[in-house]
Amino acid sequence: MKKHLLFFSILILGAWSLAFGQSFNVTFQVDMTVQIAKGAFNTASDKIELSGDFNSWGASDMAPVSTGSKIYAVSVSVPAGTAHYKFYFTDNGTTTWEDDQATTSKNREVAITAAATLPVVMFNNETMPSGAKTVVKFIADMRLPFKKGDLDPVHGKVFVAGDFNGWTTSGMPLTGPAQDSTYTVRVDTLKSGVLINYKFLYTNVSNATVWEDDPNKTFWIVDDTTKNIASRWFNNVDPSATLRNGAINFQVDMSVMTSLGLFNLSTDTLKLRAAFNGWGDSDKSKAYMNQDPLNPNNYFIGIGFTLEKVGAPEAYKFRMERKNPTSVLTADAQYERPLSTGAGNRNINYGGIANQFTSPASVYFDDIYPAFLIPGGTNVTANFSVDMTNALDATKVPVTFDPAQDTLYLVCGQGVWGQLMGGTGGWKEDGDRALKLSKTSGNIYSASVKIPSPGFNGFTYTYEFGHKADGILQKEQTGFDNWTRRVRYIPMTGSNKFVQPYTAKVDVYSYAAIKPTTEYELWPLGLSDVKDLNTGIPLKYNLEQNYPNPFNPSTKIKFSLPKDELVNLKIFNILGQEVATLVHEQLKAGSYSYDFNASKLSSGVYFYRIVAGSFNSVKKMLLIK
Repeated sequence: MKKHLLFFSILILGAWSLAFGQSFNVTFQVDMTVQIAKGAFNTASDKIELSGDFNSWGASDMAPVSTGSKIYAVSVSVPAGTAHYKFYFTDNGTTTWEDDQATTSKNREVAITAAATLPVVMFNNETMPSGAKTVVKFIADMRLPFKKGDLDPVHGKVFVAGDFNGWTTSGMPLTGPAQDSTYTVRVDTLKSGVLINYKFLYTNVSNATVWEDDPNKTFWIVDDTTKNIASRWFNNVDPSATLRNGAINFQVDMSVMTSLGLFNLSTDTLKLRAAFNGWGDSDKSKAYMNQDPLNPNNYFIGIGFTLEKVGAPEAYKFRMERKNPTSVLTADAQYERPLSTGAGNRNINYGGIANQFTSPASVYFDDIYPAFLIPGGTNVTANFSVDMTNALDATKVPVTFDPAQDTLYLVCGQGVWGQLMGGTGGWKEDGDRALKLSKTSGNIYSASVKIPSPGFNGFTYTYEFGHKADGILQKEQTGFDNWTRRVRYIPMTGSNKFVQPYTAKVDVYSYAAIKPTTEYELWPLGLSDVKDLNTGIPLKYNLEQNYPNPFNPSTKIKFSLPKDELVNLKIFNILGQEVATLVHEQLKAGSYSYDFNASKLSSGVYFYRIVAGSFNSVKKMLLIK
């Protein structure tokens, strides 16, 4: 009898082990509709992932169940038993996980007993609002302007402006101030299920209009009015933050613009435009730049700040004001559209010190370096291509592209490029029909353009198509944020030397305002990562002190070579251990600059050492986080 009991026990144990030792193919599905509508998830560039105990909490890539679908799925092998998991996605380097779930483990849970396709769930369990008319309450915390003495509680007025009211500067006043220094307005003309963009602004003690800095505030409107409260600090700065007086010095080199005939040192004016001067020039002391008498191509201005938050980003750009502007370089086209930001604003974090410099201390207008110049008489051609598949999908664009009738064009995104192209036929900043593209294969369209000489390397652009059905031009979205336009460079073999023929990587037509990282380049391929500062030959070797110093997390290291050398530039910690190799390559004679990012290092003293031929030099720097 005991033998029989033992036999049956072994059978039961074996069956149990077989059932729970098995793995099954399980398909997980998630609906991203709400995240797409909120602007949090970009279907063209972002990735949605499945992570659980069955894949060691790693990442299983998910894909749309069909072209243009907002439902993403993936099939993975899952052991029998209770599976724990969540979904997450990454947007521009920021990872968003689902919130904790109503389970003991705080994760999603499902019992796996056989192969299955699980029901579709909404990411973060968010449902799409109904689209019904609702009320949104805007609350502006104005303690910061009060602390600065810039807002008069009696005569000063506060407004909200956004895409829902045409960005009017005075049409929607807020009432206040309340005892807690807040201003409020209720807006009952909005609908749920809409992502709005907005900013607060006020009239200050000088009767000037002060806007919040970029980027815009956003708010997702839901059906529950108790949740529709858009309450923010002015400029997103905590009024209890550390505030200090200080000054920032801004400099820009106009030598490239003058050599191209785009700026006249004798007659034209250069201005600084920024959030801290209202992007205007009513206060000349904060807008008009000074010309260096010893170096007329260099312009500078020092800006003082009163009780500004330490570490706050200060957005700015430079703007030409030409005495005799052409039809192309006029109005907003005289603003620079820096290649390093995809036509967006430059930024510097406020240090709260008396003599802070931007990094680098001086930049070239539009980030067009002397090494990028195309000498006169040089023939350079650039070929552009774009995949229009997304434009055929009604879920990805507001108006679809009709290959049989519509015409596709490249849109110039930089005023100085349009000017050098002659300013005709649509060649001007955000002009229309600059360059027509033709179908080459499948959904790929291409065009070739000759770059004028003298000219420069570096192209900032978007696409549009003429929709014959309604006669309207359908443009890709742009804006004032960084990387709203593509940036491409012709590969280079050295300063002012360009690879020909050149065909840019195939772009992907997208209605997303921010272009994916695959569609903009930070520096010309083939040109050294250490940037040529000028085309002159230094008289001696030199390793400069890094700037800024102390720094967090980036600093700039400059050095000079009087002749061609194999250069090694390395970073060491205080124990003499090598922590980074910045340069290990043959460089031409010249002056160079390297941007060193120490975000992965801890605070402390570090040393940087250069070895170039017989030249050997070491300097100390301090990282403070």
